[in-house]
Amino acid sequence: MATNPEIDRQQFSDMSAWLETPLGQALLGAEHGLLEQMLNRRFGYHLLQLSCADVSIHDDSPIGHKFCLRPVAEAGKGGLVARPEAIPLASESVDMVLLHHVLDYSSHPHQLLREADRVLIAGGNLLIVGFNPFSTWGIRHKFSRRKQKSPWSTANLLSSMRLSDWLKLLDFKVEQVHYGLYSMPINSPRFIRYSSFMGKLAQRLNWPTGGIYVISARKQALPMTPIREPWKAISNPVRGLTLGDKAGVTPSQPHNKTLH
Repeated sequence: MATNPEIDRQQFSDMSAWLETPLGQALLGAEHGLLEQMLNRRFGYHLLQLSCADVSIHDDSPIGHKFCLRPVAEAGKGGLVARPEAIPLASESVDMVLLHHVLDYSSHPHQLLREADRVLIAGGNLLIVGFNPFSTWGIRHKFSRRKQKSPWSTANLLSSMRLSDWLKLLDFKVEQVHYGLYSMPINSPRFIRYSSFMGKLAQRLNWPTGGIYVISARKQALPMTPIREPWKAISNPVRGLTLGDKAGVTPSQPHNKTLH
């Protein structure tokens, strides 16, 4: 089903503006805190970020070539423009893909994940940042969806468990799932500071009730070394005969078996 590019443009613009609010800044701060260590420990040559807004969250990565793909063109801003569900890159061409809430706003999340899988090299890293439906932020999303007055209204929140299952079907190994942002989703700087203090214990314990999660997964590579079948054991060899002459039976020859 085709989507309306004007809806995508408005959605992208609305989320970019919302991230400038105190609540949006608290969200970005929590995401940077979760991503910092994950990005610092992963190396490569090329990093691709797909986001639901005009924001960069990959600055902590040591990867030299970092770039973003925009779903819509904006006046005065360059960069690659294409739909996330149809990434215009060669297969196995990037070392890391960072999905920043783009699955929350995608009409075709399965296809988006397949595209991320396609452009990643074998052994490449996939980081997914998403809103947690099992949190106070998830509850707020339900009320916002009814009112249809905020960027939250068009989001389709996916749980970390559901995404982990999808990733396993694509032969990804889920390495880490971290939760964060335990503050109440109220757009007040004073209330954000207070509720953030109350959530410090939950942050240390990685309780799965944070407003966001970050999933770290690695694309598994097929073994390139041929797998040989072991020699079959031969019981009670006949005295005076070689191992291959037992009872006139020729042992099966080993052969190479390569996974494709």
